[in-house]
Amino acid sequence: MTVGRPIRSELAERLPSPEKVIEKMVRVNAQKKLDGFRVQVHKDGENIRLFSRNLEETTPMFPEIVASAKKQIKAKTAILDCEAIGFNPVSEEFLPFQETTTRRRKYGIEELAKKIPLKAFCFDILYKDGKSLIDLPLAKRLAELEKTVAKNDGLVVEQGEMVDDPKKLQTLLDDAISNGLEGLVVKRLDSKYEAGARNFNWVKLKRHSAGPPAGGLQDTVDCVILGYIFGKGKRSAFGAGALLVGVYDDKKDEFVTVSKIGTGLTDEEWKSIEVKSKNLKVKNKPARVNSKITPSVWVEPKIVIEVLTTLKELMEMYKQQFKK
Repeated sequence: MTVGRPIRSELAERLPSPEKVIEKMVRVNAQKKLDGFRVQVHKDGENIRLFSRNLEETTPMFPEIVASAKKQIKAKTAILDCEAIGFNPVSEEFLPFQETTTRRRKYGIEELAKKIPLKAFCFDILYKDGKSLIDLPLAKRLAELEKTVAKNDGLVVEQGEMVDDPKKLQTLLDDAISNGLEGLVVKRLDSKYEAGARNFNWVKLKRHSAGPPAGGLQDTVDCVILGYIFGKGKRSAFGAGALLVGVYDDKKDEFVTVSKIGTGLTDEEWKSIEVKSKNLKVKNKPARVNSKITPSVWVEPKIVIEVLTTLKELMEMYKQQFKK
């Protein structure tokens, strides 16, 4: 193993449900499955190189990951396995895969990096300070990863959670999906890193692994705009960068927030939000609004939008907002 020479990525098999996962694997580390693209980070002193799943060099495409690696990796030499995904810092939402993949380009890189910043979630470490770590069990590699990557914004350690209960695993899966992610990757705690292998040491657990879940049929839900959050970067010119939306509870006669929305609108639609709500702005939270989040601007609940989601996801959004 040599820093600067890419290693084939370990891949995952599939199982249909949390019950089957625990039945086969007993106790696992459950990590979020991010819908982005694989980035293998190689550090040799101040020299950082990035490689794709197909072993192609992508260093020039992602200057923010290179800068973060220089600052955050506390080792002279290291190789990390990561997943890069677009992130909206205003709404604190992960961006869809279609938006993230626009970063894979050779021109206009700096401009696009400001528009669609990336986070690299580090989920494994293969090499550190002259020593290969791939024969260590996963649990020890994760402990080494935590010691190696300093906390910051650009590189994020995805430690996962130890699970041996299918109900707990289902809860983690539901939480991941409600946060706009694909699902989970569950891994045997005693497994080595097997470069290029696809086996049941790593297993993908996704929303549709066992067909549509209860309440999981995709549909549109009518939501009311209750406020908006000022944009950053490109969206600062639009006035709004994320929407705070809610649904009406007829039993309590109030509007309850369920989510912040930062994707799905065109540039023109973002610009229209401030115009349409111009005469609906209020200084304080409206009397019939129940919200744990305070937006930049409150809006009277009169503008209805359609949100493409599932009822299950909507309920998970609701739970997450009121946990906070």
